[in-house]
Amino acid sequence: MLELIAMDNQKTLSTITNLTGLINGHITGLDRERENLGKLSEMLSDILANDPAYREANDKAKEISKEKGKAKANILAQTHPHDIAFKIKDSRIEIKQLSLELSNFLTEYQKLTGSSEFEGEDGEMRQIVTTARVVGKTNFGDKPEHAFSQ
Repeated sequence: MLELIAMDNQKTLSTITNLTGLINGHITGLDRERENLGKLSEMLSDILANDPAYREANDKAKEISKEKGKAKANILAQTHPHDIAFKIKDSRIEIKQLSLELSNFLTEYQKLTGSSEFEGEDGEMRQIVTTARVVGKTNFGDKPEHAFSQ
């Protein structure tokens, strides 16, 4: 019996060690790819910036974008559109907050029931999908250095 427990502990430790290696490998790979992507993006930006036709088209696009921004600002300065814009912003914040709370509730539900499915009030069965992230620590604990999403 003790040998079985020792074997299970050894297997769990081995799995954790392998998993840790995979996580660290992926973090390193993501860092490397992000660095490479930055260099490639910079190279492309330099090529585009040095092309006269692109520069001219880009300057025209910036001017049009400024005009669009001014027109939008004028419309939003009116009371009704301004109120709608704030309502949109509030609605987005509310959706984000509700989604976060729902995620927490579903995680707890999954832990307590052991089920990865949830039946809604409408009778529809929904699958609970978990997303994991790893966030670098800072000295202050309030702002992550890196955030990786799965």
